Amino acid sequence: MFTDKFKKRIAAAAVMIGILLTSCSRAEEPVQTKVPDIKPSESVAASASESESSSGTNPFDPDEDLSKYDLNDSDTLEEIVSKMENKYGIDIVYGNNIRTEFKDENETIRAKPNINYKDIETALRSMDEGLNALPGGFMKQIAYGRHKILKIYLTGKITIDGYNGKGVPAFASDTDDELYLTIEVLDQGVINVPTVLHEITHIVDFKLKHDGLLNEDEWAKLNPEGFTYDNSYGDSLAGKKDPKYCYSTERYIPHNTEYSNNDIWFYYPYSKVNAYEDRATMLEDLIIYKMWKYEVAEGLYKCPHMKAKVEFFLKLIEKDFKMSDKDKAEWQNAFKAIS
Repeated sequence: MFTDKFKKRIAAAAVMIGILLTSCSRAEEPVQTKVPDIKPSESVAASASESESSSGTNPFDPDEDLSKYDLNDSDTLEEIVSKMENKYGIDIVYGNNIRTEFKDENETIRAKPNINYKDIETALRSMDEGLNALPGGFMKQIAYGRHKILKIYLTGKITIDGYNGKGVPAFASDTDDELYLTIEVLDQGVINVPTVLHEITHIVDFKLKHDGLLNEDEWAKLNPEGFTYDNSYGDSLAGKKDPKYCYSTERYIPHNTEYSNNDIWFYYPYSKVNAYEDRATMLEDLIIYKMWKYEVAEGLYKCPHMKAKVEFFLKLIEKDFKMSDKDKAEWQNAFKAIS
């Protein structure tokens, strides 16, 4: 359906959140049968100036007290943007200042501005909830190589040229001069937090590879003998993927396949599309538990192959990102609690 480069970046958003947000599916996009990454609610107009932000270049200081950037209920949109840019070292762009065209090989993706600033504020507060669950200073270290900062575009409707107005709700990429995460903000801007972090996991993947830490041959040894990813996003979107070796047939539901713990290597069928999706999906349960102390795939990491894959990936992250002892212990303890 899409070019190989963009498949790894944009298709993740189209199939991530189905079970949690089934009631929010959009009739005008029937191809996305499982609900976008962002759930809609009632729209309220508000006025604010568009963002020209550029404060995300602060160096990482492991001793910095980031609590000074905690959001308050009384914060204006401009104050929220300023605090988040300084806390996470990102560049937040919204309103009429967004980038509206993204090209890759034969694909062109277009985004319309969203100038409902109350929606943007709601989206940012939800995003802050997710980013705040990451180790302190983590986001300030996520850019790499020629990319000095991660841009986050909060947009209106996103469409792909040549697909009859259909599009994707979010995508991350480093294929041109920018490293960016683009998120479509629907009515009232309620963003699904795990999906934002799923996309950020892809960016972590890009950084680990750039820094020479992630070797796909080594990763392949953690999969069943003879297994290869099929790169078939189309089958996943159509619900046609084989659940062999999978913990469940769908995301965010308990173990419901015939396979015993020793025969489980993947979370759910979408994980078998490619290694990017395998790594992003396998962290979903841990991310949600870290944020909300709620395990959506109970027992997933008690499967020895799943546990080995998560441990492998987390060790690479610990090598590539500086973390305080406190933050490192919190993530290790969260993983131990559910594995």
